[in-house]
Amino acid sequence: MATKLWDRIQRGMEEGFDAGLSAVRTITEKAGESIELTRLRREKARLENQVTRELAALGNKVYEKINEKRLNDISQKLDIKEDIVDIAGDEAKMVEIDNKIKKEVKAKK
Repeated sequence: MATKLWDRIQRGMEEGFDAGLSAVRTITEKAGESIELTRLRREKARLENQVTRELAALGNKVYEKINEKRLNDISQKLDIKEDIVDIAGDEAKMVEIDNKIKKEVKAKK
């Protein structure tokens, strides 16, 4: 089963968010800030990451529904038709690259 675009994006986002939270933790601890200030900064960073994840998940749902049901009228009304086409093209390129990678890995074995 091919990896969906959202799965790829989500993996990358998770790695980035984890690294970001770790950096906030390290910076605030090294700066010697008060425990409460450090806690507040961490909570803010966590909430920012959560909102970003939720927005990305929402965007993915919209993208999947528009693609699945070919809702061209909605994408035109939302002025996102060109974005949908661009994303679909990039997704196709990623699938093509994944196939080439698998082929290269298979050839090396």
